[in-house]
Amino acid sequence: MEIIIYIFVSIAIISLQAITPFVIRKSECFGVNVGERANRNAELTRLKKQYVGQVVLWTSFVAIIGIALIQGFHSSENTQAGIFIASMFSQLIVSFIIYYRFHHTTLQWKRDKIEAGEISTNSIIMVDTSFHRRKMVISYTWFVVPLLIFIITLAITVVFYPVAPADFPIHFDMSGAVTDTVAKSPRVVLLLPMMQLGMIALFIFINFVIARSKQSVENENPTDSLKRGLLFRQVSSKAMLIMCTIMVIDFLIMQVVTLLALPAEWMMITMIISVVLILFGTVLLAVKVGQGGSRLKFADQPDGVNKPIRDDDSFWKAGVIYFNRNDPALFVEKRFGIGWTINTARPVAWLSFIIIIAVIILISILF
Repeated sequence: MEIIIYIFVSIAIISLQAITPFVIRKSECFGVNVGERANRNAELTRLKKQYVGQVVLWTSFVAIIGIALIQGFHSSENTQAGIFIASMFSQLIVSFIIYYRFHHTTLQWKRDKIEAGEISTNSIIMVDTSFHRRKMVISYTWFVVPLLIFIITLAITVVFYPVAPADFPIHFDMSGAVTDTVAKSPRVVLLLPMMQLGMIALFIFINFVIARSKQSVENENPTDSLKRGLLFRQVSSKAMLIMCTIMVIDFLIMQVVTLLALPAEWMMITMIISVVLILFGTVLLAVKVGQGGSRLKFADQPDGVNKPIRDDDSFWKAGVIYFNRNDPALFVEKRFGIGWTINTARPVAWLSFIIIIAVIILISILF
């Protein structure tokens, strides 16, 4: 079971890293703004294919080492768990190192094209002042659905608390066997419901980030860019609600299994199904929609030809960390990947994440 889960997660990580250059905004290449037309250059296309080959090769190599180590330490669950986590991080680190090399190559390619006069740039930022007045995300009322599931979980916990095992299971191995228990108490049995509540709050915050994040308008084709950005936010918001609901349901089943001492295999099966659905949905979102709606198809033609591209690469450290003191925006779309990141120059943006981490730590301490 451990190996199956490990292989599945590794395939998901490798696949997502490999397809990233093809699902980010059409104007960006390895964290560099090169413009839509320049991005179709044969040399950049070749770089993307080279990146895919290297990521698949080296991250697969790391994954194979992880499989061998997990098999070698099959008698120690804690060691296997450590290897599992270390291998996942190693795959991400290796893929980032490969990305960083291609990022620098693309930056140099852009400098050469600017010097040759093939690419022109400016610092003008296009803004649609009515953008944030449009309906970009689902109503927060929809989060009543996962909230009702939380209430059901809480009610089940209260009703079945008296018949719950005195030695309450708190840890299972990947095959579903109980590996650790504690004495039953209200604080212990409320852990999963509180995690549900924290999860709901987190996804409501993500919905807020999607709605309030900075709009990205490309100079080459602003009309098309705005359409894509709007649809991307709408689809992402719906996807976040679905993901939140799946995770809350998963916690509900885990609570029922532990309270009623049902076969732990039910919980493991539910967990695997949840992970599969979330990872499949993430890949589907990337392939069908793309970052900023880059994969969405429109019949519109570009607004013009050979327009200067926005030159803001200096604000993107390594193409992944946004730092701009002059930008009031707290949240911006990622340059390389799917989703959003923070403006690290804004203390309020950091504060929001510190609060989230503090709440998670508080829940783990109190419950």
